Amino acid sequence: MADSKYRKILFVCRGNTCRSPTAKAILRHLIQEREDRNGWEIESAGTDVYREGRPSSERGLQVLTKHGIASNHRARKVKEDDFRHFDVILAFDNGNVQDLNEIFRPNDGTTRAEVKLFGTYDPKGESNIDDPLFGDISDYEKMFDHVYRCCVEFLKHC
Repeated sequence: MADSKYRKILFVCRGNTCRSPTAKAILRHLIQEREDRNGWEIESAGTDVYREGRPSSERGLQVLTKHGIASNHRARKVKEDDFRHFDVILAFDNGNVQDLNEIFRPNDGTTRAEVKLFGTYDPKGESNIDDPLFGDISDYEKMFDHVYRCCVEFLKHC
């Protein structure tokens, strides 16, 4: 599937409270500046959501707010139907990719989503996007910058 067909995007990390909701918020923000802003669907989920229904991490929200980006995220777990609904599932590290392909992908031949490592879009070549959960605010800033770079580059292919 060519990148130009991606309009339904699912970001997936482990807990769905740091990286994937940040990417969802950034990409939604960037798309609002585009002429083709209609017809996009951007969501996020986690492979191991133990805080389902809870908002993004407080530090993640602080960083988004600092950069003028809003988020109204609630954590959820990835499900089989996501592979049928979304065009692409963008994962944040190799462990996420492996979990998605081995645990969550349905084996019934009905999938449409391509699973990709989101960091492959990083112009600096940093393919894994580190989880800042146990770090301080500077780790969230670093993650924000990394995700922002990847979102900008991803949109160049859409």
